[in-house]
Amino acid sequence: MTAHEYQEGRARVNGLDIHYLEWGKRGNQPLVMVHGLNVTAHTWDPIARRLAEKYHVIAPDLRGHGESSWSPQGYAVRAFAGDVTGLLGQMGIGPYYLVGHSNGVRVSIAIAGENPGQVRRMALSDAGPATSVEGARFMRDFIQRNTNLRGFRDEHEVREFYVAQHPEWVEEFIDLHVQYQVRRNWAGKLVPKADPDLQWITGSVSLPDVEYLWEMSAKAAMPTLYMIGRTSNVLDQPIIDRLQQVMPDVRVEWFETGHYIPREQPKQFTDSLLDFFAEGDQP
Repeated sequence: MTAHEYQEGRARVNGLDIHYLEWGKRGNQPLVMVHGLNVTAHTWDPIARRLAEKYHVIAPDLRGHGESSWSPQGYAVRAFAGDVTGLLGQMGIGPYYLVGHSNGVRVSIAIAGENPGQVRRMALSDAGPATSVEGARFMRDFIQRNTNLRGFRDEHEVREFYVAQHPEWVEEFIDLHVQYQVRRNWAGKLVPKADPDLQWITGSVSLPDVEYLWEMSAKAAMPTLYMIGRTSNVLDQPIIDRLQQVMPDVRVEWFETGHYIPREQPKQFTDSLLDFFAEGDQP
């Protein structure tokens, strides 16, 4: 398998079928990538290809997403984290570098806090244990719009929708959404692959996770890179200040983007990851 190719795998974890992608050479330093809400592991494709020139990259579809099972038991952050660590345990992966974006940040913080000996370094993209009031409202409305779509007739309509939603994205990420984000249902319509019940993550049901994630942040003692979009509304200054006070070894890097740093500035995002993880590669 070359760095530009990926392999697919499946594992039975916590009673669910978890689908995952791998790039790069097994035996290289493992690097785990955790996607955000209502997307799939393929959202990492362009970034993973570059990282795989040096690392063994693993990206799961979280429960309820992509080709992984939907969960009748729900989508608490600890459940997501337990699936990822269970998968990595079955694969014999660790210790590893960890990358998370959006809801993947919350999952990554839970993984790191519960398994600090397994996570060597961690990079987190534009989310945190808590969300600003403005950001929470925006994310709730956005996710509800995207999970309750009535369906598209063809890929052209899917593309038009995502271009209108995300005109700031590099085009390749629009292509990936068109290719992997929807499925053909029994009525012949293209509908989102993700479980519609995921939308409740953005509501009050997730409030109990907030203090837990602050506790896990304090236990995440590994070097951590916090990547924040300057025009994003997900994190406000009080949350950023608290992160810098709570996390034992954190640095902040700002990007001239909104919330979707990996899809707006993928080259800069990947360059930052390579520089940060190269520090951990040194003997």
